[in-house]
Amino acid sequence: MFKKKLLALLLACTTVFSMVGCSSNEAKKEEAKEPETKKVLRVGVTATYNPWCYKEGEEIVGVDVDILKEVAKRMGDYEIQFEVASFDGMFGLLDAGKVDTVAQQISVTPAREEKYKFSEIYAYNPYKLSVRADDDSINSVEDLKGKRFACQPAGFEKEFIEEYKEKNDPNDEIEVVITEEQRGLVVNQNKADAHSYPVLSFDRMIEEGGLNLKQVGENLYEENNAYPFLKDCDEELYNKFNEALKSMKEDGFLTNLYNEYFGMDISESVMNK
Repeated sequence: MFKKKLLALLLACTTVFSMVGCSSNEAKKEEAKEPETKKVLRVGVTATYNPWCYKEGEEIVGVDVDILKEVAKRMGDYEIQFEVASFDGMFGLLDAGKVDTVAQQISVTPAREEKYKFSEIYAYNPYKLSVRADDDSINSVEDLKGKRFACQPAGFEKEFIEEYKEKNDPNDEIEVVITEEQRGLVVNQNKADAHSYPVLSFDRMIEEGGLNLKQVGENLYEENNAYPFLKDCDEELYNKFNEALKSMKEDGFLTNLYNEYFGMDISESVMNK
């Protein structure tokens, strides 16, 4: 009887120690597991273009930021990592593969389409001529002959005026002033007579800059805004990004966002409205 009791006691102890050992091993396995890391969507920005992408204190905010945050969420809880650079610098980051895309209300142009592949178009942005408020000599693009038109070294604005001159200015009467400066300031200081500027952002631009400008004439052109990616980019990331952006257009997210910022919907073309 004593032997049977001793054997039972030994078996019980063995079971207890075995259970403790298993629990300890499981705990060690749990500790050894590395924490799950979120996938990162890397975005180059200048963070200087209000209201699309700019800084409030140290926080990067704006229309593009709101869109990208929702895109990242719909992609499956991606984490956005912003890289701040100059306009040319952020494209340099993209070309070097250091970011996945860039954001500053980027326009789709033939030159850019040769180099990048773009996301779904997420905004249609109409432009008008901007001139000094006391200048009544320019009321349309036809009045630019004998005048100076300011534009950036690259972008849709430059392509627009070059194409217009090629078709309509055989005697080269329109002087194109290429500048890195804020074009509204250049016109305000009488270093040029006109430039083109987004209709939606114009009032904010003159208010913040204290500029004495006005917009004249009909819409000159309409930018198609989209996010550029390298042609050999991560295909899975690109497809998820595109599907997320497309769904935001379809379910009214973009419409609501644009109405909140601008009081109008620019998720569809506005040229003929």
